[in-house]
Order: sequence, then C-alpha cells, then structure tokens
Amino acid sequence: MKFISRTNKNRFTQVILLILTLVIISCNNNNSESNNPFSRDNFPDVLDVLNTPKESVDWKSFFFSDQGAWLGFALPDTVNSNYQASFAGPFLMTNGKWLGKSIINLQFYEKKSEKLLIESIKSIYYPGKLVQELSYQDFNAVMSLIFISSDIAMVHVELTDIKNQIEIKPEWSGSIFSNEGRVSSDTNHILINGTNHNSKIKLWFSDFQDSENCHFTDTTYHYKLSSVKLSGNKSFSVIISYSDDNSCKNTDPNIQSDALKNPIKYLNSNQERWDNYLSKALQTNASWGDEKEYQRIAVKSVETLINNWRSPYGDLKHDGLFPSASVNYFNGFWAWDSWKHSVALVKFEPELAKNQIRAMYDYQNSAGMIADCIYYDSTYNNWLNTKPPLSGWAIWKIFEETNDTSFIQEMYPKLIKYHEWWYLYRDLNHNKLCEYGSSDGSLIAAKWESGMDNAIRFDNSAIVKIDDSNFAFNQESVDLNSYLYFEKLFIVKMAKLLNYSSIENKYRQEATDIKKLIESKMFDQKTGYFNDINIETGKIIPAQGPEGWTPLFTELASSEYAKNVTKIMMDTSKFGTYIPFPTASKDDPGFSEGYWRGPIWLDQVYFAITALNNYGFEKEVNQYTLQVFDRLEGLKEQAPIRENYWPLTGEGMRVNHFSWSAAHLLLLYNK
Repeated sequence: MKFISRTNKNRFTQVILLILTLVIISCNNNNSESNNPFSRDNFPDVLDVLNTPKESVDWKSFFFSDQGAWLGFALPDTVNSNYQASFAGPFLMTNGKWLGKSIINLQFYEKKSEKLLIESIKSIYYPGKLVQELSYQDFNAVMSLIFISSDIAMVHVELTDIKNQIEIKPEWSGSIFSNEGRVSSDTNHILINGTNHNSKIKLWFSDFQDSENCHFTDTTYHYKLSSVKLSGNKSFSVIISYSDDNSCKNTDPNIQSDALKNPIKYLNSNQERWDNYLSKALQTNASWGDEKEYQRIAVKSVETLINNWRSPYGDLKHDGLFPSASVNYFNGFWAWDSWKHSVALVKFEPELAKNQIRAMYDYQNSAGMIADCIYYDSTYNNWLNTKPPLSGWAIWKIFEETNDTSFIQEMYPKLIKYHEWWYLYRDLNHNKLCEYGSSDGSLIAAKWESGMDNAIRFDNSAIVKIDDSNFAFNQESVDLNSYLYFEKLFIVKMAKLLNYSSIENKYRQEATDIKKLIESKMFDQKTGYFNDINIETGKIIPAQGPEGWTPLFTELASSEYAKNVTKIMMDTSKFGTYIPFPTASKDDPGFSEGYWRGPIWLDQVYFAITALNNYGFEKEVNQYTLQVFDRLEGLKEQAPIRENYWPLTGEGMRVNHFSWSAAHLLLLYNK
C-alpha cells in the first residue's frame, strides 16, 4: 500500500526503535520485558477468553490457541472454587466440542490440617499465554499455560514469596463430560481417550514422578493426583499432548521430557516469539502508531489470526487459518480468505503466510482450478466454484516482505495455470472479459464464486452453459476482471524476476488490453461509476457496490474516471456512511442487513481506503481509517473482531473472531 509517508526523521526514529526492540528481544527475557514497548506483557486482556463451558457443545464460549493446535483452552469465569485455579477445556476443533469443564485444575492444601488454601485468584490473557495469579496467606503462585508445539501445551507453576515453613500439598485434578471420553492413569501420566477420531490426551506431571510420594485416583470421567508435600520445589509443570487418527505429527518425540526438565527454556521461547510478533506487527509510519488504544487493535488482530491457525491435519497438507474457530461451519480453509490472510500474516509470521498459500494450491486440479474451500476430510472439499483471483497479489506481497525468490519459483507455474483457467472456463464469448460461474450449473455456486454471495448486482443474473462441467453468469463482472488485470501485473513482475522475458511481454500486453476493455465497456458515463455488464445486451447493470471501486484498488482506472468514482465513494448518501464503504449504496432500494447487501466487510473497506490512497486522497485515508478504528463496536474493548458490521451504527454482526476482518484491520493499522 502506498500510504502517506511521515517525515524522514520519523522514519529514522521508527527504524532505530525496531533495531532496539530486536536487540531487547535477544536479551534475557527477565531483564527485558519491562523495557520493551512491544512486549506482550504490555497488552493484557485485549480479548476476553473467560469461559467455563456448561456442556460439550457450547459455542458461546471461546478459547485461546497457538502454534496451529487443534485444541484450545480458556480462563475460567466461574466463582466456583473447584474451577478457579484452572484452565477451562480443552475445546477440540476436530469436532467442535469441549472435552470437559477443565482437565487441568490446581488446588493447594496445608499438609498438616488438610485445609484447602484459597484467598484470591486473578486471571489474565496475555498474547500467547494464559495466566492465573494465585495469592495465599503464606505464598503466591503463578500458573501459566502456553503451547510449545501444534500438539503440546505446557502448564507451569512458579511459587514465590514463601513466608513460613508451611508444608504445602498440591493437588491436580480434572474431569471430562461423560459423553466425550474416558479417563485412566498409570504411575506417571493421565490418559484421556476421547470419542472423536480415537483422540488421546496425555498429561505428564513433573513433580509427581516418584510413585512413593504421590497418589493417583481416577474414575471414568475424573482424575485426582496429589502429592504428600511439595518436596521443597518452588516450581513444577504439566505437559499436555494431543493426538488422534488424523494427526500429522511433526513434533520432536523428546519435547515432552525436555519441557518437563527445562520449562523455563520454553517459556522464554514463547515470550521471544510473541514479542517478535508484536514488534513486527506494531511497527507503522501512521500517526496512530504511538497510541496504546490503536496498538491494542493491532494486537487483537494478531491474536485473532493466531487463534485461528491450524497445523497440517488429515487431508490438510500445510498450515492455514480457519475463517473463524468460533462456529462449526468454518472448520476449513477458504480460497480468497487464504489470500487475504497471507498478506497480513507475512508482516509477522512469513512461513505461515507461505503455507496458507500452499495449502490451497495443494488441491489445484489438472485444469488449474482452485477449490472454493478444503477440509481435513477432503471428501467435503467444495469444487462447485472457486473464488476471486487474488493469489497473485498475495504471492507478490509475500515476496516484497521476504525477498524469497524460491517461493516465487515454486508458485509461479501454479499461478499461471490458475490465471489461464479463468479464460478457458469462465469466458462465455471469448472476449477476454470473464464471468463468475459454477461447475454444476447452479446459480448459488456462481454467486459463491464471486465471494459476494447475495450481492444486489446478481439479483437478475442467469446461468449459461459453457460445457458439461462449466457454467457462467450472463454478466461480466468488473471486480473479477480488475483482479485479473492486477494479477497480470504481478505475473509480469514475477516473470521479470525469473528472467522469463517472453512471458513478461505477453502479460504486459494483456494487461494493457484488459484495461482498455474495462474502461471502455464497464464505466458508466451517466453515473461516473464502474459496473458489471450484461453479456447479451452490453448494458450496464446499475447496482452499485464495492465492485465499482475495484479498478481503483488495482490502479487500473484513469485519474479522470477515479475522480468520478471517489465522489460516489465519499458521498454520505451512498458509501460515505458512519462506518464507510458498505457492500451496497445506502440509497439502493435493496440496501439491507442481508449478508452482502449493506453490511461492512473489512476487506472491501481496506480495498476502498487503498483505492483512495492510490489516487492521492491523503486526508480522507486517515479520516476513514480512524472512523473504522474508533467506531466499530467493541474494537477498543475486549469484544471479538466480527465477520461484518452495520455501516449506520458500527454494530458487530454475525461470526466472532473473524480472520479476514483481523487481517485487514492489521493492514489498515500498518499503512
């Protein structure tokens, strides 16, 4: 994005600050945390993960996850002392269920009297870490939960300020819901066999390895593990591992024993990784970069993205992100979601950004098509349609951040094949202007292919057969062809990088040609806006939506045409609403709360603000960005980032913890 630059002095200051931050991160964490302005310790409780599930299916409760794990934990929200010093869950994303209220619950007893010690407990969610601060009369304790790999979590307990020679007897316990599995134990670990995919959770306890000094009890759904006393140790840990029939194990098998012996090493590594995430994500030239309330928005975006990260599992061959883990129908990877996620992820987690791209291209078919969405059970993959062609944009943005030519070499032939697929199977009249369509002839799948499922512009669309397995709308869409123009420019850059001069020249000429076609056929001289056109009549389809500013996002439009479009974009009776840039013009009779018929989607808001920036509207870029940051419901509080928002009030709508919303908020922050 070519946003407004600050002064050279400010740029120099930002560079120096980044260098100092990275130096601090490399130092001992115990000495550096308070000095690092981007340390995760400065951003507690940005999101609310206080949840104790009432039953196994409880989608109202959310959780914390990391490292691509397929399970997550929460902080308890109950006042019941039995679940205060605990971590709720886990929640298993493989079946969308909570295994139990808590499988990891800690209580302290005074050894002589067997009295339960309880005073006060404070729960904190730091980026990448759940913490319980436990205060007792004669000592304090800090209990932390982190993920050390995609299938292993660690709980570490550190006792401090021990005032008297009190003999403390710790006791671990846990339980699961009766319909979700069975609990058993042996001399050194607890085993929970779940009902889903033959899942297994094992718990190893560092301070309870000596069978003479500890006692296991278990029932079918509950376990209890108590020590005679703490044996003089001031810290102890629990390792939680997860596996099932579909797991793709990449974890070092020795990591469990090493983590039990050296927990501080893993705590420090977690601290360093998350401080590094935030140091990269929070660096911005924007004026709001120094404001804590806006930094917290960026942190919330990072947390949301990482919480939705899933590792290879079942038929998913690379890491990627769920659109949201807070609903059961988003438990896969979607194509254009993936492209958008990657552009934001590369700012702080470049390998994950690359793998998100690879995950979708793993299922490119022989014709070149990319599936709409893919799942860990590939029999559910959706081949009825694909999604708008933004992968070239994402691949090039990854290169700009990483300078990884090998990634370009890897993806380039696949990108070319996908790009050409559109002209082979989505161009009814072979005029080089493509249409959205479907492989089964259904109208709904063709609408899905646009990504704007029920947009007003498709209300009168019809499907036309190309061949037995390919069908297309009877209208040519301006956003689709603008994206294809954009992709040609990125292919030109890649070809130049790889010294493919003939291909470079071919796509440069094609970009010139499609630009002329879009401007000559899809710009409505009467209204001053870009629109879809009916193939049979050649007439403009008058509905106005985000597709009309796509030629400005892709820098296709002439300055004269852009001047007309931006007037409409900023018109308060059309798109210049309380939250700017809804998915339909406010004065359209079809404007409503329907999915793509009015609500704000933050990807289209980002495209709009980028469009304004591309054509020199510097003041408005800042104005509209701050309107988004300041007016979206709950964004500055602990509320989750939503799938979409109502443009007239900022009210959050539909799904919580939505990845592409988080991705574009981070991109806006990073201008």
